[in-house]
Amino acid sequence: MIVKNWMSKNPDTMSSDLSAKEAMDLFEEKRVPFMSVVDNGKFRGLIARRDLRAAAAWAIASQDIYEIEYFNERLKVKDIMVRKPVTITVDDSVETALEKGKAFGRSFLPVMDNDTLVGTLSNRDFSNALGQLLGTYEGLHSASIEISGNSRDSIRKILEDIFAMGLEIKGLFTLKNPDSGKKRLILRFQAKCFKRIISLIKEKGYNLIEVVKHEQ
Repeated sequence: MIVKNWMSKNPDTMSSDLSAKEAMDLFEEKRVPFMSVVDNGKFRGLIARRDLRAAAAWAIASQDIYEIEYFNERLKVKDIMVRKPVTITVDDSVETALEKGKAFGRSFLPVMDNDTLVGTLSNRDFSNALGQLLGTYEGLHSASIEISGNSRDSIRKILEDIFAMGLEIKGLFTLKNPDSGKKRLILRFQAKCFKRIISLIKEKGYNLIEVVKHEQ
């Protein structure tokens, strides 16, 4: 999975010369938690709505007219933004993006093509990718089967039995339980006789860890 195929393109941006008040208004209009800062096509940094809110709250709490005026008119985006934030490239893998996000505590990553900002990858994009992997938008059922012994042989045997049932598989992948270390094969499928398919899998002696029926 490559970033350029999953990122959000044409991201909203703002100028570093905007006042904090103007930036707050723009955040309210766009309804996003982060925005990239771009001046004349050049990526300058990243700004978070929460940082602007914190600055505004401090100015209001001070009850100082000068501080409130400073926030509204003189404090600029360039004074608050994060310069040289963590970024990823269009050719990075989504796995690399996840690792960077976890390592640096970031839920929003600007995507660069050389020195040009071309997109963003955020929790929303990760959720969308996960939804597609799970078949959330296709109305698919799922069954998680414990993999025992040799993974390759076990998976091959499971699939042979599943296909013999005439089950229409739409997707499959494996996951490892971080606590027990046990692996499971997750099947995403369509079936008119859902209960019958689950019964057949159990009759084969497989350990069904999870079963999820999609409700129309």
